[in-house]
Amino acid sequence: MNNKPDMNIVQQDPSRKRGVVGVIFRGDRLLVIRRSMTVAAPGLLCLPGGGIEEGETETEALVREMNEELAIDVRPVRLCWRSDTSWGTKLAWWLAELDPTITPIANPEEVAEVHWLRPNELHDKDDMLPSLPSFLAAWERGETNLDTKPSS
Repeated sequence: MNNKPDMNIVQQDPSRKRGVVGVIFRGDRLLVIRRSMTVAAPGLLCLPGGGIEEGETETEALVREMNEELAIDVRPVRLCWRSDTSWGTKLAWWLAELDPTITPIANPEEVAEVHWLRPNELHDKDDMLPSLPSFLAAWERGETNLDTKPSS
């Protein structure tokens, strides 16, 4: 786990205080991205997502962000968790479905790499956006609406 303080990792635009995160599975693997070097928190691993624009619903933002970052169309299924980041953003974590025949394509302006990882593979990483370990811990405690616990 990353023990580094995260106050300097993300310089969030004060107008972007709400965000949405896509929780997308392929079998027992989660869709995980490595952020590009040109965005806030460069080079860190996280689930795909981004800011909710004014007038946008969480599901509209989820669909838009997945298309912008990964050129994928997802179907929002349900809200599975909410969290507040240490940098002041309220996150809505949405379970979403992706057609299994579709391969995400990284938009290089936002995403450096795309991975399908098992939750236990993430535990060994020390380069995650701080919100991801919090989500994984909540999932392990059964505090998310995912109907399953991650495999160890």
